[in-house]
Amino acid sequence: MSASARSSGFAWLASGCELTWIHWRWKQYRTLFGEKPSCIDLLNKAAPLFFYIVHRVLFEDTLLAIARLVGPPKSANKPNLAVERFPHLLVDVNLRDEVSSLIRKAKTSAEFAVNWRNRRLAHRDLDLSLKRNQLALAPATPEQVEASLSALRDVLNRIENKLCRASTVYDSPSHGDAEALLYVIRDGLQHDRDR
Repeated sequence: MSASARSSGFAWLASGCELTWIHWRWKQYRTLFGEKPSCIDLLNKAAPLFFYIVHRVLFEDTLLAIARLVGPPKSANKPNLAVERFPHLLVDVNLRDEVSSLIRKAKTSAEFAVNWRNRRLAHRDLDLSLKRNQLALAPATPEQVEASLSALRDVLNRIENKLCRASTVYDSPSHGDAEALLYVIRDGLQHDRDR
């Protein structure tokens, strides 16, 4: 196996690891802020400022991570871990075309995240910050994040399915996650009330 082929295999595996971490963080966000209004009430009773910060950090970090994965395969003359790197490394022409099509869909679904990265997260658009910009920053929604993560899963799972006859389930372990934290907060608030 050539060094280039080994490198491409490692890039594919690293992308899968990165996508797994994105899903794990995103599940924490959904558990805390997206599934039950009662959770938000609980967090607001416990530490509203802290959980407002956690909310923003988890959401914005997810947008940045999505933008990185759909970013260019090279920037500042350095290679990036990006899904656009894969088609050039695939020998099977049909698979290459199929993966290229899936990558285009992933990039389209992630345009909102790239816009947020460019104008607010990685860089601060001065006119946007001073509210002088004619082109407002469109809201980023959890639904957009879900669609983008689905498109990225499609890319990596198509390659994995073809090369390994398998696919990855991008899910978070449940031990010690945000749900466990919610129980501790609930019990702590109840104990405080009982006292």
